[in-house]
Amino acid sequence: MSTHIHVRSCLIVIQGQKILLVPHFNTDVGPVQYNAPGGRVEFGEALQETAVREFEEETGFTAECTGLLDIYEHHRPDWHSITIGYWGVITGGSIRAEQTPWGERLPRWLSQEELATVPYHPIPLINKALSIIES
Repeated sequence: MSTHIHVRSCLIVIQGQKILLVPHFNTDVGPVQYNAPGGRVEFGEALQETAVREFEEETGFTAECTGLLDIYEHHRPDWHSITIGYWGVITGGSIRAEQTPWGERLPRWLSQEELATVPYHPIPLINKALSIIES
């Protein structure tokens, strides 16, 4: 059981009505869950720097933050995290898979229709992003 708060930052990029997400394997919701590219904030690192760094590590694309999307807090008896979600745009690079101990994570552009058929995280941030682009 973790007794500290995990601070995370992620970058939401949408192009052509599709959102770029990264598969995570063998999660608590099933064999595959699609996550917004992001991760743990390192000591001394700015939140936006974390979002951009993690986005590049997980997708192969360089990007920049264009604004704050929202903040999501997740807690259960054995876990507490706060994720700061940013809007972003791709500035360079090319898509590539990240090699992890849990398998190769190849990012994928997903439409709202495709998201309806797969688990994804963080649900509130992704849903908010998709609702904004619809309007």
